[in-house]
Amino acid sequence: MDNTGGWIRELAPRGRNVLSRSVLPSAQVNRLVDRVGAGPVAWAIELAQGMTDHVTTQIPQLGVDGLVRELRKGCEAVALSIVAALAENAEVVPEPPAEALTGAVEAVGRAVGIEHLLQSVQLAHAYAVRELLAEAERHLPASDRFAAVAHVSEVLFTIVNQLSAEMTREFSRAHAAWVTSSAAVRMELVQDVLDGKPVAADHAHRVLGYDLTRRHTALVVWTDDLEQADPGRLAGCAEQLLRAGGATGTLILPVGRQRVWAWGSSVHGASVAPPTSTATPRSGMRVAAGLPESGVEGFASSHHQALDAVRVGTLSRTDRWLFDYAELDVIAMLSTHLDEARRFVRRELGGLAGSGEPATTLRTTLKCYLDTERSLNTTAELLHVARNTVAYRIQRAEQLRGREIKVRRMHLQVALALAEEFGDLVLSEQATPR
Repeated sequence: MDNTGGWIRELAPRGRNVLSRSVLPSAQVNRLVDRVGAGPVAWAIELAQGMTDHVTTQIPQLGVDGLVRELRKGCEAVALSIVAALAENAEVVPEPPAEALTGAVEAVGRAVGIEHLLQSVQLAHAYAVRELLAEAERHLPASDRFAAVAHVSEVLFTIVNQLSAEMTREFSRAHAAWVTSSAAVRMELVQDVLDGKPVAADHAHRVLGYDLTRRHTALVVWTDDLEQADPGRLAGCAEQLLRAGGATGTLILPVGRQRVWAWGSSVHGASVAPPTSTATPRSGMRVAAGLPESGVEGFASSHHQALDAVRVGTLSRTDRWLFDYAELDVIAMLSTHLDEARRFVRRELGGLAGSGEPATTLRTTLKCYLDTERSLNTTAELLHVARNTVAYRIQRAEQLRGREIKVRRMHLQVALALAEEFGDLVLSEQATPR
């Protein structure tokens, strides 16, 4: 067989709009599309999601906020490397991509052991092998499968060996730095509070330099850009936003290289105001905010709300940087299970759930119309179109939906909000997170 990797270029994903669900920089993905084609790249992105789901099912410790995101990035980077190496018949497999190693730093801060990381590599490897061999059977005649299987095994074995070695070194380096830092002690105590374990407020005050008995507003500041990852910059952004909201006391903890957890409180017991869209942070940074809550329990609940807002932010198709739980609470609750959210949206929107520009325009108009208490004039002003244009779009939206807008109006409004926030994740037939 002259071209043992030629069949890889015939791979195609099962879902639609898969390329847009990538968690890696679009430029990086597009470069590989130019080299091997859109089908194999989209297939690799789907493979990465399957690898992630398989690993987190077997190792729940890796399924927590932040860490699962790094796991997904690592799986996707490796899956793309595998597809590129197989499609191009590379004799030398490249070094493990940087994105595959960032989870080690995140794991150290979460007290996840190296044994779990190495086990995740083995589980992901086994899943990838199974999927690739199944594809080889579908695309190749029996006479060519032995060579293909040998090629797949060689490439994946080399990648796994290199990745395991590099991950061990990265984990050791990060762990050595972590155990000598005061952040390790502070994070351990904070984790106890978040887990609901009994913690004496005076002891916490001495260790954290922060009073847990006050009223707290929690933030999470993060970046998905590995090149811009800098805990110091993220912490500075969190501090600035909290102080601008009236905080007199702050607690900021780095969680890996690309994320910080933060809390702010006022000495007078007043609520610290969440960030506003006018206080734009540096490019590439995003912020999630919880509701102001009181006491030790409030410290934890505000943080968990911020994490829910982070989940919305990592899935969101909007271009904003601020994700405030006060505005997203319903969206956060309804998007916990994306498959159910997708079915709900398609059920409520009917023909309005199309992915093209006309359907998007109709949804935007209808949502604005409902948000403004069905005012044609206000909607026209906000969208900068004629009043008759709004009226026509509303009529057309009702036709596509197959029901008048007064039927299950609340459900319709929620479905439109979900569609605006998540786009193809809830509009397409497959609801795979990017």
